[in-house]
Amino acid sequence: MLSCPACGSRDQEVLATIGKRQITRKQLEERIKQYRTTFSHAAPQENSTPAKLERFFLDQMIEETLLEMEGRRRGLADRDDAPQEIIRKTMIALGQGISYPSRQEALTYYQKHKASYRVPQRYSITQILVADEHLAWELKEKIEKHQLTMAEAARKYSLGEESAGGGQVEPMELHDFLPEIAKVIPHLKPAQLSPVIHSPYGYHLVRLEQVLPAGVLPFSAVENKVKDELYARKLRKHFNQWLTEAKIRYQVVIQPPLLEAVNEK
Repeated sequence: MLSCPACGSRDQEVLATIGKRQITRKQLEERIKQYRTTFSHAAPQENSTPAKLERFFLDQMIEETLLEMEGRRRGLADRDDAPQEIIRKTMIALGQGISYPSRQEALTYYQKHKASYRVPQRYSITQILVADEHLAWELKEKIEKHQLTMAEAARKYSLGEESAGGGQVEPMELHDFLPEIAKVIPHLKPAQLSPVIHSPYGYHLVRLEQVLPAGVLPFSAVENKVKDELYARKLRKHFNQWLTEAKIRYQVVIQPPLLEAVNEK
């Protein structure tokens, strides 16, 4: 038997064995607690039963253990390496034989899945964000009189993350902008500078650069994205194959109640 109530507290109940290694209930509960503390705003599987939630994290711990054991078997671990570093090295080693998709592979996939690259109407803007309203109006006047370019003003004065790039913001749907800005953008013409806009973050100047119509993005715009997606799929497929074999090689055994949680899905 993998667990024995008479042999110790419930904390020491063995939930899984990987070769000679064990994962106990205490270790699993510590992992769940750690995750909930770190990612309290995004806990996974909120609607899951306790058993399914336990299985989710147990699988994660088993995979990490297998990767660490594989790294040690391959001689990838240095003396002072922490387990996470060994896991990182092992993941890199497992992916070394996977080729990055060619342009033709990506194009073939794109042509078969064009609907996946359809986008709604988006707006491309340049933005300046400052803390002082007087400064915002002063910058607007200088930009309109061509005494200062929008990019220069953004790099020198803007508090926004996009300031280093001259204030350019990635094209977004209207609802993705701050509500105060979203109200103004549809009333601007391309190259037109907005009035000073007040939001909880400060004072904004926005220039509409381009309205991008809804439609399918051209292959040239998504080529790298498609390649990355295909490469990630190849890596995942290869990893899943390795994982299936590793569970046999390292003799993974899971406590029956946690196995049943999977069958309930």
